[in-house]
Amino acid sequence: MNKTVLKTVLGRNNWFAGLPSELADDILRLGRVRRLNDALIYSASDCADGIVALVSGQIRLTSFSVSGQPSFLVLTSPGSWIGVTSALDGRPHGYDAFAVGETVLFQLSHERFNSLAGESVERYSAFVRLLCDHFRVTTQSLIIHRNRRPLYLLARELLRLADRHGKQAKNGVVIELRLSQEDLAVMIGVGRQTINRLLKSFEQDGIVSTSYTSLTIHDVAALERLRSSEDPGEV
Repeated sequence: MNKTVLKTVLGRNNWFAGLPSELADDILRLGRVRRLNDALIYSASDCADGIVALVSGQIRLTSFSVSGQPSFLVLTSPGSWIGVTSALDGRPHGYDAFAVGETVLFQLSHERFNSLAGESVERYSAFVRLLCDHFRVTTQSLIIHRNRRPLYLLARELLRLADRHGKQAKNGVVIELRLSQEDLAVMIGVGRQTINRLLKSFEQDGIVSTSYTSLTIHDVAALERLRSSEDPGEV
Protein backbone atom coordinates (compact mmCIF):
# COMPACT_ATOMS: atom_id res chain seq x y z
CA MET A 1 0.00 0.00 0.00
CA ASN A 2 1.18 3.50 -0.85
CA LYS A 3 2.75 5.08 2.27
CA THR A 4 1.21 8.47 1.51
CA VAL A 5 -2.29 6.99 1.37
CA LEU A 6 -1.63 5.00 4.54
CA LYS A 7 -0.35 8.07 6.38
CA THR A 8 -3.43 10.03 5.31
CA VAL A 9 -5.80 7.37 6.67
CA LEU A 10 -3.90 7.00 9.95
CA GLY A 11 -3.82 10.79 10.21
CA ARG A 12 -7.59 10.80 10.75
CA ASN A 13 -6.72 9.82 14.30
CA ASN A 14 -5.76 12.87 16.37
CA TRP A 15 -3.11 10.90 18.25
CA PHE A 16 -1.23 9.82 15.13
CA ALA A 17 -1.69 13.21 13.47
CA GLY A 18 -0.09 14.88 16.51
CA LEU A 19 3.00 12.65 16.67
CA PRO A 20 6.44 14.08 15.92
CA SER A 21 7.11 13.45 12.23
CA GLU A 22 10.12 11.23 12.95
CA LEU A 23 8.12 8.89 15.20
CA ALA A 24 5.19 8.75 12.76
CA ASP A 25 7.59 7.90 9.92
CA ASP A 26 9.28 5.20 12.02
CA ILE A 27 5.91 3.60 12.80
CA LEU A 28 5.05 3.55 9.10
CA ARG A 29 8.47 2.13 8.23
CA LEU A 30 8.42 -0.64 10.83
CA GLY A 31 4.77 -1.70 10.58
CA ARG A 32 3.16 -3.96 8.00
CA VAL A 33 -0.16 -4.09 6.18
CA ARG A 34 -2.43 -7.09 6.77
CA ARG A 35 -5.54 -8.08 4.83
CA LEU A 36 -8.24 -10.17 6.50
CA ASN A 37 -11.73 -11.28 5.57
CA ASP A 38 -14.16 -12.25 8.35
CA ALA A 39 -11.31 -13.33 10.61
CA LEU A 40 -10.27 -13.05 14.24
CA ILE A 41 -7.52 -10.49 14.80
CA TYR A 42 -6.97 -11.53 18.41
CA SER A 43 -9.00 -13.09 21.22
CA ALA A 44 -9.64 -11.87 24.75
CA SER A 45 -7.09 -14.33 26.17
CA ASP A 46 -4.30 -13.43 23.74
CA CYS A 47 -1.41 -11.45 25.14
CA ALA A 48 0.40 -8.52 23.61
CA ASP A 49 1.04 -8.76 19.88
CA GLY A 50 1.69 -5.11 19.12
CA ILE A 51 -0.75 -2.40 18.15
CA VAL A 52 -3.16 -2.47 15.22
CA ALA A 53 -4.78 0.33 13.21
CA LEU A 54 -7.80 -0.01 10.96
CA VAL A 55 -7.09 1.20 7.42
CA SER A 56 -10.34 0.13 5.75
CA GLY A 57 -13.24 -2.16 6.54
CA GLN A 58 -14.61 -2.80 10.00
CA ILE A 59 -13.34 -4.13 13.33
CA ARG A 60 -15.74 -5.31 16.02
CA LEU A 61 -14.48 -5.32 19.60
CA THR A 62 -16.59 -7.65 21.71
CA SER A 63 -16.64 -9.01 25.25
CA PHE A 64 -18.95 -11.75 26.54
CA SER A 65 -20.51 -12.43 29.92
CA VAL A 66 -20.19 -15.73 31.78
CA SER A 67 -23.49 -16.84 30.24
CA GLY A 68 -22.11 -16.22 26.75
CA GLN A 69 -24.12 -13.07 26.05
CA PRO A 70 -22.33 -10.06 24.51
CA SER A 71 -21.79 -7.42 27.19
CA PHE A 72 -19.67 -4.98 25.22
CA LEU A 73 -19.52 -4.02 21.55
CA VAL A 74 -17.58 -1.28 19.79
CA LEU A 75 -17.17 -0.71 16.05
CA THR A 76 -13.93 1.01 15.12
CA SER A 77 -13.48 3.44 12.24
CA PRO A 78 -10.52 3.85 9.84
CA GLY A 79 -7.57 5.43 11.62
CA SER A 80 -8.47 3.89 14.99
CA TRP A 81 -5.83 1.97 16.97
CA ILE A 82 -6.41 -1.07 19.18
CA GLY A 83 -4.23 -3.22 21.43
CA VAL A 84 -2.25 -0.46 23.12
CA THR A 85 -3.14 -1.50 26.69
CA SER A 86 -1.78 -5.02 26.22
CA ALA A 87 1.20 -3.68 24.29
CA LEU A 88 2.16 -1.57 27.30
CA ASP A 89 1.45 -4.00 30.16
CA GLY A 90 1.87 -7.38 28.41
CA ARG A 91 -1.40 -8.76 29.79
CA PRO A 92 -4.32 -10.35 27.84
CA HIS A 93 -6.51 -8.02 25.80
CA GLY A 94 -9.73 -8.86 27.65
CA TYR A 95 -11.91 -8.58 24.53
CA ASP A 96 -12.10 -10.15 21.07
CA ALA A 97 -11.18 -8.17 17.97
CA PHE A 98 -12.77 -9.43 14.75
CA ALA A 99 -12.33 -8.18 11.18
CA VAL A 100 -15.76 -8.01 9.51
CA GLY A 101 -15.71 -8.55 5.76
CA GLU A 102 -12.73 -7.42 3.71
CA THR A 103 -10.57 -5.47 6.12
CA VAL A 104 -7.14 -3.86 5.78
CA LEU A 105 -5.04 -3.42 8.93
CA PHE A 106 -1.72 -1.83 9.77
CA GLN A 107 0.17 -3.62 12.53
CA LEU A 108 3.24 -2.67 14.50
CA SER A 109 4.56 -5.91 16.01
CA HIS A 110 5.15 -6.16 19.76
CA GLU A 111 8.90 -6.45 19.26
CA ARG A 112 9.04 -3.31 17.13
CA PHE A 113 6.60 -1.50 19.41
CA ASN A 114 8.89 -2.20 22.37
CA SER A 115 11.89 -1.09 20.35
CA LEU A 116 10.31 2.26 19.50
CA ALA A 117 8.81 2.84 22.95
CA GLY A 118 12.12 1.99 24.61
CA GLU A 119 14.21 4.45 22.63
CA SER A 120 13.36 7.44 24.84
CA VAL A 121 11.02 8.70 27.52
CA GLU A 122 9.42 10.97 24.93
CA ARG A 123 8.55 8.08 22.63
CA TYR A 124 7.22 5.94 25.47
CA SER A 125 5.11 8.90 26.61
CA ALA A 126 3.69 9.23 23.09
CA PHE A 127 2.22 5.72 23.30
CA VAL A 128 0.95 6.38 26.82
CA ARG A 129 -0.95 9.37 25.38
CA LEU A 130 -2.76 6.98 23.03
CA LEU A 131 -3.82 4.93 26.06
CA CYS A 132 -4.95 8.14 27.79
CA ASP A 133 -7.06 9.04 24.76
CA HIS A 134 -8.79 5.66 24.98
CA PHE A 135 -9.32 6.07 28.73
CA ARG A 136 -10.90 9.51 28.28
CA VAL A 137 -13.30 8.23 25.62
CA THR A 138 -14.28 5.29 27.84
CA THR A 139 -14.83 7.51 30.88
CA GLN A 140 -16.93 9.97 28.89
CA SER A 141 -19.01 7.11 27.50
CA LEU A 142 -19.65 5.69 30.98
CA ILE A 143 -20.77 9.09 32.28
CA ILE A 144 -23.12 9.59 29.34
CA HIS A 145 -24.62 6.10 29.61
CA ARG A 146 -25.35 6.56 33.31
CA ASN A 147 -27.04 9.93 32.91
CA ARG A 148 -28.88 9.92 29.59
CA ARG A 149 -32.06 8.27 28.45
CA PRO A 150 -32.08 5.53 25.76
CA LEU A 151 -33.61 7.85 23.15
CA TYR A 152 -30.62 10.19 23.47
CA LEU A 153 -28.13 7.30 23.49
CA LEU A 154 -29.51 5.79 20.28
CA ALA A 155 -29.56 9.16 18.50
CA ARG A 156 -25.97 9.80 19.59
CA GLU A 157 -24.78 6.36 18.44
CA LEU A 158 -26.51 6.61 15.05
CA LEU A 159 -24.92 10.02 14.45
CA ARG A 160 -21.52 8.65 15.45
CA LEU A 161 -21.90 5.73 13.04
CA ALA A 162 -23.06 8.08 10.29
CA ASP A 163 -20.04 10.33 10.81
CA ARG A 164 -17.56 7.46 10.72
CA HIS A 165 -19.18 4.97 8.34
CA GLY A 166 -21.98 6.81 6.53
CA LYS A 167 -22.22 7.53 2.82
CA GLN A 168 -24.33 10.37 1.46
CA ALA A 169 -27.14 9.22 -0.84
CA LYS A 170 -30.19 10.86 -2.41
CA ASN A 171 -32.47 9.68 0.38
CA GLY A 172 -30.12 10.38 3.28
CA VAL A 173 -26.99 9.01 4.92
CA VAL A 174 -26.56 5.25 4.43
CA ILE A 175 -24.67 3.26 7.07
CA GLU A 176 -23.64 0.00 5.38
CA LEU A 177 -22.79 -2.12 8.40
CA ARG A 178 -24.03 -5.52 9.44
CA LEU A 179 -25.78 -4.30 12.58
CA SER A 180 -28.61 -6.19 14.24
CA GLN A 181 -30.96 -4.77 16.86
CA GLU A 182 -29.08 -6.89 19.39
CA ASP A 183 -25.84 -5.19 18.33
CA LEU A 184 -27.30 -1.72 18.81
CA ALA A 185 -28.75 -2.76 22.17
CA VAL A 186 -25.34 -3.91 23.43
CA MET A 187 -23.63 -0.80 22.04
CA ILE A 188 -25.78 1.59 24.06
CA GLY A 189 -26.47 -0.68 27.03
CA VAL A 190 -30.22 -1.28 26.76
CA GLY A 191 -32.50 -4.23 26.02
CA ARG A 192 -33.40 -5.36 22.51
CA GLN A 193 -37.07 -4.54 23.11
CA THR A 194 -36.13 -0.94 23.86
CA ILE A 195 -34.14 -0.69 20.63
CA ASN A 196 -37.00 -2.24 18.67
CA ARG A 197 -39.44 0.29 20.10
CA LEU A 198 -37.18 3.28 19.46
CA LEU A 199 -36.33 2.25 15.89
CA LYS A 200 -40.02 1.77 15.09
CA SER A 201 -40.69 5.25 16.45
CA PHE A 202 -37.89 6.69 14.30
CA GLU A 203 -39.21 4.88 11.22
CA GLN A 204 -42.77 6.12 11.81
CA ASP A 205 -41.45 9.67 12.06
CA GLY A 206 -39.44 9.28 8.84
CA ILE A 207 -36.12 9.74 10.63
CA VAL A 208 -34.54 6.39 9.75
CA SER A 209 -35.23 3.21 7.82
CA THR A 210 -33.55 -0.15 8.26
CA SER A 211 -32.74 -3.19 6.15
CA TYR A 212 -30.75 -6.38 6.71
CA THR A 213 -27.46 -4.88 5.55
CA SER A 214 -27.83 -1.16 6.18
CA LEU A 215 -29.51 1.66 8.06
CA THR A 216 -30.42 4.96 6.40
CA ILE A 217 -30.78 8.25 8.26
CA HIS A 218 -33.28 10.42 6.38
CA ASP A 219 -33.43 13.28 8.89
CA VAL A 220 -30.03 13.99 10.44
CA ALA A 221 -31.28 17.25 11.94
CA ALA A 222 -33.93 15.39 13.95
CA LEU A 223 -31.30 13.12 15.49
CA GLU A 224 -29.10 16.12 16.25
CA ARG A 225 -31.99 17.77 18.10
CA LEU A 226 -32.46 14.61 20.16
CA ARG A 227 -28.75 14.43 20.90
CA SER A 228 -28.74 18.00 22.14
CA SER A 229 -31.39 17.14 24.71
CA GLU A 230 -30.22 17.42 28.31
CA ASP A 231 -33.12 15.47 29.81
CA PRO A 232 -31.58 12.74 32.03
CA GLY A 233 -34.91 10.98 32.57
CA GLU A 234 -35.88 7.54 31.33
CA VAL A 235 -37.85 6.84 28.17
